[in-house]
Amino acid sequence: MRYTFGTSQAAADRLNKIAEFFNPLAKDFIKQFVHRQIKIALDLGCGPGFTTHMLKQATNSKDTYGLDLSNSFLKLARKQYPEYTFLKHNVTVVPFPVNADIIYTRFLLSHLNKIVTTIDNWAGELNEDGILCIEEVEDIFTDITVFKEYLEANKGLIANQGAKLYIGKTLGNARYKNKVIYNKSVLLPVSNYQAASWFYPNTINIWKKEKFIKKLFNKNKRNAISIKLKNIMMNKNNNSDITWKMRRIVLLGSVLK
Repeated sequence: MRYTFGTSQAAADRLNKIAEFFNPLAKDFIKQFVHRQIKIALDLGCGPGFTTHMLKQATNSKDTYGLDLSNSFLKLARKQYPEYTFLKHNVTVVPFPVNADIIYTRFLLSHLNKIVTTIDNWAGELNEDGILCIEEVEDIFTDITVFKEYLEANKGLIANQGAKLYIGKTLGNARYKNKVIYNKSVLLPVSNYQAASWFYPNTINIWKKEKFIKKLFNKNKRNAISIKLKNIMMNKNNNSDITWKMRRIVLLGSVLK
Protein backbone atom coordinates (compact mmCIF):
# COMPACT_ATOMS: atom_id res chain seq x y z
CA MET A 1 0.00 0.00 0.00
CA ARG A 2 1.11 3.59 -0.58
CA TYR A 3 -0.39 7.04 -0.31
CA THR A 4 -0.91 8.11 -3.91
CA PHE A 5 -0.22 11.79 -3.31
CA GLY A 6 3.11 11.51 -1.55
CA THR A 7 4.56 12.05 1.92
CA SER A 8 6.76 15.10 1.35
CA GLN A 9 6.54 18.45 3.13
CA ALA A 10 4.53 19.72 0.15
CA ALA A 11 2.12 16.82 0.62
CA ALA A 12 1.82 17.64 4.32
CA ASP A 13 1.09 21.30 3.52
CA ARG A 14 -1.63 20.17 1.11
CA LEU A 15 -3.17 17.91 3.75
CA ASN A 16 -3.18 20.83 6.16
CA LYS A 17 -5.29 22.85 3.71
CA ILE A 18 -7.67 19.91 3.33
CA ALA A 19 -7.90 19.48 7.10
CA GLU A 20 -8.77 23.15 7.59
CA PHE A 21 -11.98 22.50 5.65
CA PHE A 22 -12.90 18.95 6.62
CA ASN A 23 -11.79 18.77 10.27
CA PRO A 24 -14.49 21.03 11.76
CA LEU A 25 -17.15 19.04 9.91
CA ALA A 26 -15.61 15.73 10.99
CA LYS A 27 -15.46 16.92 14.59
CA ASP A 28 -19.20 17.61 14.61
CA PHE A 29 -19.87 14.24 12.97
CA ILE A 30 -17.85 12.28 15.53
CA LYS A 31 -19.24 14.09 18.56
CA GLN A 32 -22.73 12.76 17.75
CA PHE A 33 -21.57 9.26 18.70
CA VAL A 34 -19.43 9.97 21.76
CA HIS A 35 -21.67 9.23 24.74
CA ARG A 36 -19.09 8.13 27.31
CA GLN A 37 -15.55 8.72 28.42
CA ILE A 38 -13.11 7.78 25.67
CA LYS A 39 -9.93 6.34 27.12
CA ILE A 40 -8.19 5.54 23.84
CA ALA A 41 -8.80 7.16 20.45
CA LEU A 42 -7.03 5.86 17.35
CA ASP A 43 -6.51 7.68 14.03
CA LEU A 44 -5.74 5.41 11.08
CA GLY A 45 -3.57 6.82 8.31
CA CYS A 46 -2.82 9.79 10.54
CA GLY A 47 -0.36 11.46 8.17
CA PRO A 48 1.15 14.61 9.73
CA GLY A 49 -1.32 14.42 12.63
CA PHE A 50 -3.99 16.94 11.66
CA THR A 51 -6.81 14.40 11.90
CA THR A 52 -5.34 12.99 15.11
CA HIS A 53 -5.57 16.42 16.75
CA MET A 54 -9.16 16.77 15.53
CA LEU A 55 -10.02 13.34 16.95
CA LYS A 56 -8.71 14.39 20.35
CA GLN A 57 -10.80 17.55 20.23
CA ALA A 58 -13.92 15.61 19.22
CA THR A 59 -13.60 12.90 21.88
CA ASN A 60 -11.58 14.42 24.72
CA SER A 61 -9.81 11.07 24.83
CA LYS A 62 -7.42 10.30 27.66
CA ASP A 63 -4.85 8.82 25.24
CA THR A 64 -4.71 9.55 21.52
CA TYR A 65 -2.81 7.49 18.94
CA GLY A 66 -2.06 7.83 15.26
CA LEU A 67 -0.90 5.04 12.94
CA ASP A 68 0.89 5.58 9.63
CA LEU A 69 3.59 3.96 7.49
CA SER A 70 5.34 7.14 6.44
CA ASN A 71 8.44 7.99 8.45
CA SER A 72 8.37 11.58 7.18
CA PHE A 73 4.72 12.08 8.14
CA LEU A 74 5.29 10.50 11.55
CA LYS A 75 8.28 12.78 12.18
CA LEU A 76 6.15 15.83 11.37
CA ALA A 77 3.29 14.58 13.54
CA ARG A 78 5.50 13.91 16.56
CA LYS A 79 7.08 17.35 16.27
CA GLN A 80 3.81 19.25 15.97
CA TYR A 81 1.75 17.14 18.40
CA PRO A 82 4.10 15.71 21.05
CA GLU A 83 1.17 15.11 23.40
CA TYR A 84 -0.07 12.23 21.21
CA THR A 85 1.49 8.84 20.42
CA PHE A 86 2.34 8.20 16.77
CA LEU A 87 3.35 4.70 15.74
CA LYS A 88 4.59 3.21 12.50
CA HIS A 89 2.17 0.49 11.48
CA ASN A 90 0.55 -0.85 8.31
CA VAL A 91 -3.16 -0.20 8.87
CA THR A 92 -4.10 -3.24 6.77
CA VAL A 93 -2.41 -5.51 9.30
CA VAL A 94 -4.06 -6.55 12.56
CA PRO A 95 -3.70 -6.70 15.47
CA PHE A 96 -2.99 -3.00 16.00
CA PRO A 97 -0.47 -1.90 18.63
CA VAL A 98 -3.43 -0.72 20.74
CA ASN A 99 -7.15 -1.42 21.02
CA ALA A 100 -9.35 1.65 21.06
CA ASP A 101 -12.71 2.99 22.19
CA ILE A 102 -12.97 4.92 18.95
CA ILE A 103 -11.20 4.50 15.63
CA TYR A 104 -11.39 7.18 12.95
CA THR A 105 -10.25 7.31 9.34
CA ARG A 106 -10.77 9.67 6.40
CA PHE A 107 -9.58 9.50 2.78
CA LEU A 108 -7.65 6.29 3.49
CA LEU A 109 -9.78 3.48 2.07
CA SER A 110 -9.66 5.07 -1.39
CA HIS A 111 -5.98 4.03 -1.46
CA LEU A 112 -6.55 0.42 -0.32
CA ASN A 113 -8.13 -2.76 -1.65
CA LYS A 114 -10.05 -5.62 0.01
CA ILE A 115 -12.10 -2.89 1.60
CA VAL A 116 -14.80 -4.88 3.43
CA THR A 117 -12.29 -7.32 4.93
CA THR A 118 -10.14 -4.41 6.03
CA ILE A 119 -13.07 -2.66 7.74
CA ASP A 120 -14.16 -5.88 9.44
CA ASN A 121 -10.63 -6.26 10.76
CA TRP A 122 -10.58 -2.67 12.00
CA ALA A 123 -13.89 -3.11 13.83
CA GLY A 124 -12.41 -6.18 15.49
CA GLU A 125 -9.75 -3.94 17.04
CA LEU A 126 -12.35 -1.94 18.99
CA ASN A 127 -12.90 -2.32 22.69
CA GLU A 128 -16.38 -3.41 23.75
CA ASP A 129 -18.97 -0.82 22.69
CA GLY A 130 -16.29 1.08 20.78
CA ILE A 131 -17.08 2.78 17.49
CA LEU A 132 -15.38 2.93 14.10
CA CYS A 133 -16.05 6.19 12.21
CA ILE A 134 -15.30 6.33 8.48
CA GLU A 135 -15.49 9.23 6.01
CA GLU A 136 -14.78 8.67 2.33
CA VAL A 137 -15.61 10.33 -0.99
CA GLU A 138 -18.63 8.95 -2.81
CA ASP A 139 -18.56 11.45 -5.67
CA ILE A 140 -17.42 14.94 -6.59
CA PHE A 141 -19.74 17.11 -8.70
CA THR A 142 -18.52 20.01 -10.82
CA ASP A 143 -19.10 21.66 -14.20
CA ILE A 144 -15.65 23.26 -14.30
CA THR A 145 -13.72 21.59 -17.11
CA VAL A 146 -10.26 21.72 -15.51
CA PHE A 147 -11.63 20.23 -12.29
CA LYS A 148 -13.19 17.40 -14.30
CA GLU A 149 -9.92 16.75 -16.11
CA TYR A 150 -7.95 16.70 -12.87
CA LEU A 151 -10.40 14.40 -11.11
CA GLU A 152 -10.65 11.95 -14.00
CA ALA A 153 -6.86 11.75 -14.12
CA ASN A 154 -6.57 11.01 -10.40
CA LYS A 155 -9.44 8.53 -10.59
CA GLY A 156 -7.48 6.65 -13.24
CA LEU A 157 -4.21 6.97 -11.32
CA ILE A 158 -5.70 5.45 -8.18
CA ALA A 159 -7.45 2.73 -10.19
CA ASN A 160 -4.11 1.91 -11.83
CA GLN A 161 -2.80 1.19 -8.32
CA GLY A 162 -5.67 -1.20 -7.59
CA ALA A 163 -7.81 1.15 -5.52
CA LYS A 164 -10.88 3.35 -6.04
CA LEU A 165 -11.15 7.13 -5.62
CA TYR A 166 -14.94 7.18 -5.18
CA ILE A 167 -15.06 4.34 -2.68
CA GLY A 168 -17.97 5.79 -0.72
CA LYS A 169 -20.72 4.11 -2.72
CA THR A 170 -19.06 0.71 -2.28
CA LEU A 171 -18.84 1.32 1.47
CA GLY A 172 -22.46 2.37 1.69
CA ASN A 173 -23.71 -0.81 -0.01
CA ALA A 174 -21.38 -3.29 1.71
CA ARG A 175 -22.24 -5.78 4.45
CA TYR A 176 -20.08 -5.87 7.54
CA LYS A 177 -19.64 -8.30 10.41
CA ASN A 178 -20.23 -5.64 13.03
CA LYS A 179 -23.41 -3.64 13.48
CA VAL A 180 -23.72 -0.47 11.41
CA ILE A 181 -25.30 2.30 13.46
CA TYR A 182 -24.92 5.08 10.88
CA ASN A 183 -24.65 4.99 7.08
CA LYS A 184 -25.45 8.22 5.24
CA SER A 185 -23.97 10.57 2.67
CA VAL A 186 -23.69 14.35 2.95
CA LEU A 187 -23.11 17.03 0.33
CA LEU A 188 -20.31 19.49 1.12
CA PRO A 189 -19.93 22.48 -1.24
CA VAL A 190 -16.35 23.71 -1.50
CA SER A 191 -15.21 27.09 -2.82
CA ASN A 192 -13.46 26.88 -6.16
CA TYR A 193 -10.23 28.41 -4.89
CA GLN A 194 -10.09 25.95 -1.98
CA ALA A 195 -10.55 22.97 -4.27
CA ALA A 196 -7.89 24.33 -6.62
CA SER A 197 -5.49 24.73 -3.68
CA TRP A 198 -5.91 21.00 -2.97
CA PHE A 199 -5.49 20.00 -6.62
CA TYR A 200 -2.72 22.30 -7.85
CA PRO A 201 0.14 20.92 -5.66
CA ASN A 202 -0.31 17.44 -7.10
CA THR A 203 0.08 18.74 -10.65
CA ILE A 204 3.51 20.22 -9.91
CA ASN A 205 4.72 17.39 -7.69
CA ILE A 206 3.07 13.98 -8.04
CA TRP A 207 2.03 14.31 -11.67
CA LYS A 208 5.63 14.86 -12.76
CA LYS A 209 6.64 11.46 -11.37
CA GLU A 210 3.67 9.25 -12.25
CA LYS A 211 4.02 7.24 -15.47
CA PHE A 212 0.24 6.86 -15.69
CA ILE A 213 -0.28 10.64 -15.78
CA LYS A 214 2.57 11.16 -18.25
CA LYS A 215 0.97 8.61 -20.56
CA LEU A 216 -2.46 10.19 -20.15
CA PHE A 217 -1.40 13.83 -20.67
CA ASN A 218 1.58 15.22 -22.56
CA LYS A 219 3.73 17.90 -20.91
CA ASN A 220 1.85 20.79 -22.51
CA LYS A 221 -1.50 19.45 -21.34
CA ARG A 222 -0.20 18.86 -17.81
CA ASN A 223 1.16 22.39 -17.71
CA ALA A 224 -2.10 23.84 -19.02
CA ILE A 225 -4.11 22.08 -16.30
CA SER A 226 -1.66 23.23 -13.66
CA ILE A 227 -1.81 26.88 -14.78
CA LYS A 228 -5.62 26.89 -14.87
CA LEU A 229 -5.78 25.43 -11.35
CA LYS A 230 -3.26 27.97 -10.08
CA ASN A 231 -5.31 30.83 -11.54
CA ILE A 232 -8.47 29.59 -9.81
CA MET A 233 -6.53 29.15 -6.57
CA MET A 234 -5.19 32.71 -6.69
CA ASN A 235 -8.64 34.19 -7.39
CA LYS A 236 -9.93 33.92 -3.83
CA ASN A 237 -13.63 34.59 -4.30
CA ASN A 238 -16.31 32.49 -2.62
CA ASN A 239 -17.83 30.99 -5.75
CA SER A 240 -18.60 27.31 -5.28
CA ASP A 241 -19.01 25.16 -8.38
CA ILE A 242 -17.74 21.92 -6.90
CA THR A 243 -19.31 19.67 -4.25
CA TRP A 244 -17.99 16.66 -2.36
CA LYS A 245 -20.44 13.84 -1.65
CA MET A 246 -19.07 12.19 1.48
CA ARG A 247 -20.12 8.78 2.78
CA ARG A 248 -20.12 8.53 6.56
CA ILE A 249 -20.33 5.16 8.27
CA VAL A 250 -20.18 4.22 11.96
CA LEU A 251 -19.75 0.61 13.09
CA LEU A 252 -20.18 -0.61 16.63
CA GLY A 253 -17.63 -2.81 18.36
CA SER A 254 -19.19 -5.90 19.89
CA VAL A 255 -16.39 -8.20 21.01
CA LEU A 256 -14.95 -7.88 24.49
CA LYS A 257 -11.16 -7.68 24.32
